[in-house]
Amino acid sequence: MNLPRNNVFTAFFLLLLLPFTGTTQTPQPDTTGLKLPEGFSSLIVADKLGKTRHLLITPQNDIYVRLARPVNGNGTLLLHQENGKATVKFGFGNYGGTGIYLRDGYLYTASNSEIFRYKVDANNQVDTNSMERIVTGLVDKGTHETKSIMMDKEGNMYIPIGCPSNSCQEKDRQKGSLGMAGCPLLETSGGVWMFKRDKKDQTYADGIRYATGLRNVVAVDWNYQANKLFVMQHGRDQLNFIFPDMYTAKDNAELPAECMYALNKGDNAGWPFIYYDRFQKKKMLAPEYGGDGKKEGSAEFIEPAAAYPAHMAPNDLLFYTGNQFPEKYRNGAFIAFHGSWNRAPEPQAGFFVVFQPFKNGMPSGEWEVFADNFSGSSDKTANGRADHRPCGLAQGPDGSLYVCDDKGGTIFKISYNKKESTVKAVPAKQTTAVKKTPAGTTAVKTAAATKPATKATPAASPAIAAGKIVYTQNCAACHQADGGGVQDLNPPLSKTSYVLGNKTRLINVVLEGLSQQLVDGEKYGNAMPPLNYLSDKDIANVLTFIRASFGNKASAVTEGEVKKARAKK
Repeated sequence: MNLPRNNVFTAFFLLLLLPFTGTTQTPQPDTTGLKLPEGFSSLIVADKLGKTRHLLITPQNDIYVRLARPVNGNGTLLLHQENGKATVKFGFGNYGGTGIYLRDGYLYTASNSEIFRYKVDANNQVDTNSMERIVTGLVDKGTHETKSIMMDKEGNMYIPIGCPSNSCQEKDRQKGSLGMAGCPLLETSGGVWMFKRDKKDQTYADGIRYATGLRNVVAVDWNYQANKLFVMQHGRDQLNFIFPDMYTAKDNAELPAECMYALNKGDNAGWPFIYYDRFQKKKMLAPEYGGDGKKEGSAEFIEPAAAYPAHMAPNDLLFYTGNQFPEKYRNGAFIAFHGSWNRAPEPQAGFFVVFQPFKNGMPSGEWEVFADNFSGSSDKTANGRADHRPCGLAQGPDGSLYVCDDKGGTIFKISYNKKESTVKAVPAKQTTAVKKTPAGTTAVKTAAATKPATKATPAASPAIAAGKIVYTQNCAACHQADGGGVQDLNPPLSKTSYVLGNKTRLINVVLEGLSQQLVDGEKYGNAMPPLNYLSDKDIANVLTFIRASFGNKASAVTEGEVKKARAKK
């Protein structure tokens, strides 16, 4: 029996055998703080599991969840649900990753470079000694490295492979650097590859590049109405930082759209040569390839099925096929937006689950925020300091929606019971106010900027004041206004050994950049480009500001120290 992750076939089969129990469960008090439409309530069924990425719910109501990094040697956890709580039965697989899928007696899991499968018994309990490696050698360079798993009704396996680059520049994320001709990175990344689900040790040579021109895809699901693969792309970053003469800081915050694509074999979505402007409703030529914000891109690239506000990071996509939720949700799409980090100086946005209505297998009408306040407050959303960041979606056999986050390691269960719930839809003071427009053009108006959670309070000296200006212009977009960095992407600047330690090493980071190096034992995905275009004085000032801010107390960096370090290069 086939088992897509939304249990569409299995749920139907179970309904024939068992009385439907989804509406007879006794609702428990909603203490999650989530803001949901009227009639819905939520529970935390598990928390503090680790960096939970994607998950699935078996017909027996057990939970399998992948962890970005193993905890106690376990990268996949099996949890058993009872009385509104899920407890860990055991874990297995000493490798982190994102993708997980259950099909035809096998559990499939993804590391960042390989796909494995394990046999499961009639109750979908995994045999941890039965591991087989199905695909190996996939690109993993520490940036856009995660691998998701999806299958079609015939059982073909689709693996999105992110490109380890922002916009395929000759020098990644560096000011003014142009794009590599033809973007050779697309040969092994920046697309979706199709493999056989039952052949061992496949490599790129065994797979088929099903679609290309997709910068980074984490969210993926198969739509059985359209019989197509749908994906959500993480759009490019830093238009204003890389090309300040062509784009403003506001352009950078609002462009490009995060796009949904309905893929056919051979499709090209156009990255890195174009990006999608949801305001102009056009594919625009990327500045690395001759664009200026006005020139349109080639018509050879496919149109998005829907477009959403920039930088909100769609990390999972699920077509709802259950019977528990009201009819309007049937066959529509839920999208987990992980939340932005690079909208500064505009407020950050996202950290919610949205619902996109579908009709006849395609987006139809306005999208809406379905589950909000994962961040904890509008201030935490605006500052990007969310308590929870939605990452994975799954549908339970009773039709409930599960959401996991990779910040708190929490699994939420959202259920519908209108008679018992009094939660109001779209509260007046919600985290993000949504202006509803047609699906491809919806705009978001975020909360007003607020004070950062950790306010920099440097002493009032000329060097620190000047350094703060340099920081705002060159550093804050990645390391954030409060110096807290971005989870898994950009390291914090508060009380780290790189900031407080050897000054020459810190100066060299600014001059040379930093990529794939551990910072106090943590690995961060984004490369820091060299900022050697800054003057010796600017570098001294900004490092002095950083070493005196964000809770740091360290000595100043002098212009002479920077000059000496630069001379050795």
